[in-house]
Amino acid sequence: MRRSLALLALPFLLSLPLASQAGPDVLRVGASTELMPTLEPLVDQYQLATHNKVLLIGGGEGELAEQVRQGTPYDLLLTPLHNTDKPSQRLECKARTMQKLTLVKGERRALATDFVEYLKKHCADH
Repeated sequence: MRRSLALLALPFLLSLPLASQAGPDVLRVGASTELMPTLEPLVDQYQLATHNKVLLIGGGEGELAEQVRQGTPYDLLLTPLHNTDKPSQRLECKARTMQKLTLVKGERRALATDFVEYLKKHCADH
């Protein structure tokens, strides 16, 4: 029984080191699986344009929320927009409307803010 539980948890456990192994200059972005097709090309362009690194980690919304509760060190979460009363959380993309949640402070917050500003400027193209 324990072995089968361990095998079920293996994909989740393997995803955690990726986020924790990111260096201090890598922005760790958790994103809903359904946003990945929109975000992947934008992340590639952002990295080429700015030389900043982004580790984009996809997953289900519930899975991402649970990882945050368990301490996975995301800097930014991007999920499809459901209902939010906070316009500051809204991120418009031609293909998708997203909500953002910045989870860091200090220098890492500035890196997350730069990335969000890049998305705002370039999202309309995708």
